[in-house]
Amino acid sequence: MNWLRKFWSGGQRVVVPEEPAPDPPNPPSTEPVAIISDVHANLQALQAVLADIEAQNISQRVCLGDIVGYGGNPAECVDLVRSWGFRCVRGNHDAYAAGNTPLPNRAEPFPTVCRWTRAQLGDERCNWLGNLPLTLAAGGYEAVHTSLNHPEQWRYALMYDAAHFSHQVKPVCFAGHTHQPKMWVEGVDREVDGFGIETLRLDRRQLVNVGSVGQPRDENPCACYVVFRPDKREVWWRRVAYDIQGAQRAIAAAGMPWKYAARLEAGE
Repeated sequence: MNWLRKFWSGGQRVVVPEEPAPDPPNPPSTEPVAIISDVHANLQALQAVLADIEAQNISQRVCLGDIVGYGGNPAECVDLVRSWGFRCVRGNHDAYAAGNTPLPNRAEPFPTVCRWTRAQLGDERCNWLGNLPLTLAAGGYEAVHTSLNHPEQWRYALMYDAAHFSHQVKPVCFAGHTHQPKMWVEGVDREVDGFGIETLRLDRRQLVNVGSVGQPRDENPCACYVVFRPDKREVWWRRVAYDIQGAQRAIAAAGMPWKYAARLEAGE
């Protein structure tokens, strides 16, 4: 209901409607958020991580891209991520499959594997991947596959990235792409290895790499993802064992080089 505002004009009392005050903005959610990245068509790893997420009753879920590539079950992984209601951003392998980013100039078998992945997905899934945003923002965080500094260029953030922080506006940003769980603090030229729980600082922005579900590269073969707990200002890197041999068999059955399967055991 509009309130009435009264004032005098030319000796006459005039009554006009007054616009209501705008609703206050919604405060950032305090619910935990499960953040995954770099599934790389590893169905066995994804299933194990989803079971871990479900066991913690986490309903807020984000995927930082590269759902496909390298692994033997791209279609099944895309379908699972979609059915679980993840908010997603696009990774470079998703873009290669969708055809909206040219394949990089890399030797075989990489181009053949990318074309095989595209054929397994079909048009509808490829279109879905190609239409994913490059970034997203929620109440207290941002998310990107690579860096907020030109995310479409698929740069590797392997060390402190001042250019990224010049684009970050939220207290924390989550990224993937390197497959290495780490954290950087704005203005501190030193990385923190992603292990266990880290408390976020209030006075500086932070960039958190959540690691990889389907192809870890930190010499730990267990699937890796992050639980973000805004109420405690914590990020929690979780490691989940999975059926590595099953993932290797899927890669072999797809006719891919064994090196893609072998690296899963070593976490490299």
